[in-house]
Amino acid sequence: MKKTLGEFISTFFLVFIGTGSVILDHVTGGEVTLAGISIITGLVVSLMIITLGKWSGAHMNPAVTLSLAAGGKFFKKDILPYILAQAAGALSASYLLRMIFSQSPTLGETLPTIDGKWAFTMEFVLTFFLMVVILIGARYKLKYEPWLIGAYVALGIFIGGPYCGGSMNPIRSFAPAVMNSNTSELWIYLTGPIAGAVAGVVMFNLLKPLEK
Repeated sequence: MKKTLGEFISTFFLVFIGTGSVILDHVTGGEVTLAGISIITGLVVSLMIITLGKWSGAHMNPAVTLSLAAGGKFFKKDILPYILAQAAGALSASYLLRMIFSQSPTLGETLPTIDGKWAFTMEFVLTFFLMVVILIGARYKLKYEPWLIGAYVALGIFIGGPYCGGSMNPIRSFAPAVMNSNTSELWIYLTGPIAGAVAGVVMFNLLKPLEK
């Protein structure tokens, strides 16, 4: 119960504040800025890991959950409860944002501005390195791991935002797309981050024997 509750709460705040900052940027005519959205979302990620990481690990991301399980670093029996909790948190956050910002045209969706295959590639690469950062932090038990992960998320959004949205998280993209009834480009964000995260775990496991 504590694990699933941790995933629900952490994912709720990630989507509510992360996509909320995108909505605010739209309604204020760009006052939040891309840099602001990046920093805000990165800070939320760090704070959720710090506050709720001991409960559930604060994955907040099905791509992270699935890739950790694929790499033998997470119990497979917990995959479905985690993803359901993440989905419930994300959808609840997007529903609340729709009630607050009923005139928002996108509800903070991640939408590509480039061809779909290149948006997929960017999501793959960005999530690949996100997973590597997560694994390095866990491997060496870095005290500043939450800030390292949050900083990378901010960087990934800043780099990928103008082109693919910089989602790196299927559920972050799924919730606003479903609430806004616009799922035509959703395949990019359901496949790219998961494939990239799994590839990151595979690469990390292959490189571990090379450590001295």
